[in-house]
Amino acid sequence: MSSGNFTYVFIPANDSKPIEAIIGDKSGGLSDDCLSKEAKQYFFKNSDKGERAAALENATPEQRKLLAEQLREEVKAQAAQSSYASQMANLDDDALIGLMQANQTSASCEITALTVPTSVNNHRAVSMYSDDNARTQNLPYNRRATELLVACGHSIAGEPSPSRVAIGAAPPGGICGDAFVGRCHDDEIGDIWERVDFTVEDANPRAAWCEEARKQGGGGGGGGSGGPRSLTGLMNQNAGAITNGANNSGFDKGEGDGYKWSQNDEEVELRFPVAAGTKAKYVKISFARTTLKVIVAGQTLVNGELGGNAEVEDSTWTIEDIKHKGKELCVTICKKEEGRTWPFVLR
Repeated sequence: MSSGNFTYVFIPANDSKPIEAIIGDKSGGLSDDCLSKEAKQYFFKNSDKGERAAALENATPEQRKLLAEQLREEVKAQAAQSSYASQMANLDDDALIGLMQANQTSASCEITALTVPTSVNNHRAVSMYSDDNARTQNLPYNRRATELLVACGHSIAGEPSPSRVAIGAAPPGGICGDAFVGRCHDDEIGDIWERVDFTVEDANPRAAWCEEARKQGGGGGGGGSGGPRSLTGLMNQNAGAITNGANNSGFDKGEGDGYKWSQNDEEVELRFPVAAGTKAKYVKISFARTTLKVIVAGQTLVNGELGGNAEVEDSTWTIEDIKHKGKELCVTICKKEEGRTWPFVLR
């Protein structure tokens, strides 16, 4: 594991405040990354999550019961649109409050990939960390962070897909609230993941690395081609239009939001184009009987309801090298009822 220090930057939303260089300890590596931890704690301290956590911790049994009843009513109102909500409504009080506590009071942040590692950029990935509640807190527009995003070739004009909200997708129009930016050396072949310097000079949108990011294979957003600026978008530059099974000529194959799918009598297969530097340790997939969630490098690619029941224990995933096309994440969902055609794959 690497030792020593590295530099990252803090970009305040307030233009009157300077961009700051911060020194971090690189010894934690990927599993205990200093920048990620510091960013999460910063946004936690500057939110009301701490107060909510304390209120839950100190709540009386009567207050917890009342809160659980309120949560259950809110969940029941969404049950018609979500099988997950229906399952939540059946949880006992402690489980329901515990789930809310984990989701609403934990230290977290939103990660936007400015570049992913490629051979062209010497396997340097640059990521921006911002408040994951910026949309609901009406945080101020961050002009400098947004300019850096655009300088790497990303579009800020489009709305996120209505079929999913991908963690890492900045609000339409740009970044809101304060932001941190850092760089890492991420080389799968060399089995390297190490923090490297990202300086105040690097935060200039006219910096050479931004120009390189916009070039083909440079790891950025494709030269301002209008694609999404989350890691999901970077890995899916060539993805087709959003469709579903009901809009295709048949139910055996089609395209979703950033993936291709196919099905036969026994299984459903989803294929996601992923960055060349994607490793198995970056992938987290949650198989459930009626839902699927796919996360790569902290970014949610899909999170939705399946078109049928899955055989969870037999479902699996792999990362495959596709000749002349790079890599794909292949997710295979085994059908519980073989021979049944799903009317849709995921929604």
